[in-house]
Amino acid sequence: MLKAILFDMDGTLTQPLIDWREVRRQLAVPEGASIMDQVESLDGDQREEAEQLLKRIEYEAATQAHPNPGVVELVERLHESGLRTGLVTNNHERAMMCVVRKLGLQFDLLLSREDGVAKPAPDLVLLALRRLNVNAADAVFVGDGRYDRAASAAAKVSYIHLDPDRAAPQVGPTIHALTELWPFIVPLLDSSRRDPCK
Repeated sequence: MLKAILFDMDGTLTQPLIDWREVRRQLAVPEGASIMDQVESLDGDQREEAEQLLKRIEYEAATQAHPNPGVVELVERLHESGLRTGLVTNNHERAMMCVVRKLGLQFDLLLSREDGVAKPAPDLVLLALRRLNVNAADAVFVGDGRYDRAASAAAKVSYIHLDPDRAAPQVGPTIHALTELWPFIVPLLDSSRRDPCK
């Protein structure tokens, strides 16, 4: 029975603004490594400079964030249905809070990379399950990237991929807009939580 839905932030709740390829270039991230792996591998001043650069890029994007269509209405509807909601992002906390406030979103739980090992590790997803007091089998993660998919799989949480490109190959459950999510999850709800008008 579905009890909780977890969301990624950039590219899922918001329209993507950050050029991650350029960020990887600026931070000299090796092929196959994550940005956070690279930052954490540095020492002293180099690490501090890399962290500050990443935070500046993230916060600038947060201040300019635009919601993906339907996100506000979706989150409100999920709350009305009795589902718990969580935001699980690799962004830093200040940028995350900026986006949440800017878009006027309400979640039961907010987790940033300061709260644990970043995705693709499952740590933040597992922490979200513990804090929301739900089992992995009773949760779904909605994201738009391979790290979201990997973290969900490692945490044994069902994953729904958001990809606006309808021509792209689909691997597993996929939606092309957040407005498609509600009908996607209705079959997972118990009858008492379904919209009586549908």
